[in-house]
Amino acid sequence: MTERKLTRTAIAAAALDVLNEQGLDQLSLRKVAARLDVKAPSLYWHVADKNMLLALLAESIFADCLSKIPACADWRDWLRAFGKALWQAQNATRDAGRLILGAGQPVEVLKAMQDATSAPLVALGLEPERAMMMQASVQALVTGWTTFAQGPNTAYLQSQLPIDAAFAEGLDALIHGLDPAP
Repeated sequence: MTERKLTRTAIAAAALDVLNEQGLDQLSLRKVAARLDVKAPSLYWHVADKNMLLALLAESIFADCLSKIPACADWRDWLRAFGKALWQAQNATRDAGRLILGAGQPVEVLKAMQDATSAPLVALGLEPERAMMMQASVQALVTGWTTFAQGPNTAYLQSQLPIDAAFAEGLDALIHGLDPAP
């Protein structure tokens, strides 16, 4: 890859490949640069350090989730689709829970993520503050279940309950509990 083609999107995709193959502890700018066939210093124009790499990777995964949500006529359907997209992405990503919990985002990225998740809910009739609380609750539920599903006690958890079904039931219960309608 020539340096002219080196983009944040390409860097995030290469980082995701390294993460899924080798895990979060082995993810490094050097390994991402090697995957892109460039020298590590070339990445510093786009990503200053590993913390920024983690933030870029988490942001990329999140944006991909949002792009998979179909048009919805009801905020409940949007939240459910959002939760399922996050669940699928996090389960497809090695060490996703650790990545999300460890990737400190710049304020402008957090604001953009907030706007991207709240805007569809506001368009579907929710007040902005309520939309923010609801989407944050769904994110917390998904990340909590992801941490269980990828954590050190995964085998035991899987032996006790069907994780995907339990997550889906929990998501539905959360959305039902957020519904102000009787």
